[in-house]
Amino acid sequence: MPEVQTATLADGDLLQERNGAVLRLTMNRPQRRNALTDAVITGLRDAIAAANADESLRAIVITGAGDKAFCAGADLTPGDTPFKPNATRLHSPIGDLARAVHQCRIPIVGRINGICVAGGMGIFGLCDLAIAVDTAKFGMPEIKIGIFPMQILTILRDLIPPRHMNEMCMTGKPIDAQAAHAIGLLNKVVPAAELDAAVDALVADLVAVSPVAMRRGKYSMRAVESMSFHEMMAFTETSLTPMILTEDAREGLASFNEKRPPNWPGK
Repeated sequence: MPEVQTATLADGDLLQERNGAVLRLTMNRPQRRNALTDAVITGLRDAIAAANADESLRAIVITGAGDKAFCAGADLTPGDTPFKPNATRLHSPIGDLARAVHQCRIPIVGRINGICVAGGMGIFGLCDLAIAVDTAKFGMPEIKIGIFPMQILTILRDLIPPRHMNEMCMTGKPIDAQAAHAIGLLNKVVPAAELDAAVDALVADLVAVSPVAMRRGKYSMRAVESMSFHEMMAFTETSLTPMILTEDAREGLASFNEKRPPNWPGK
């Protein structure tokens, strides 16, 4: 069994745990429904950037501490809040986190253990895959306090159908886990007692596939986002040959023909 390595970031408000090839990041402010501070967002950014440089990592799980909330958005109490004005910085913490995630070639799984609103929707939207408890709620209530989910729109624009996006943003009303699943925001909804098993099974599926194909594939998925059809086709055509030449591709073909599980070299 691999040794589990743990660390605390953001003065204990963010927990990091590595178990073999899987990294787990837990927003650890249950007393504030895991509300975000600059330190937590920066900690997530730095942890994901470091993970992306580690080729032995195969999956990242992001969750919140406790059983009430994944993340209730920005901490609105006075202090270290993402809403604290700072005219000197060109980039916002959540924007820099989104940029780090956009560069990340490791699949990120959201373990949604409860309330997920406002900035929490941004963290959730940055995940490639997501499983939620059946009691989770999802919403963007910013308009109720006189603002609008500007950056969250950028993250969620390709995940939420336009009419649903408009309603959530313009009314601030939340939707439940079943509705989120119905519009494609979630991969799966499970009872709380089954959440960890469902997340573990999904992570196991991710770890079982070729790490080279995963990294190159996720890079390509990001690269084609703003391309035209013909640009996308040209890019993907020229991306396939280098993948076929990898050791992982040779091992995949050999294991298929020999009817055995692959032993990925990761090269």
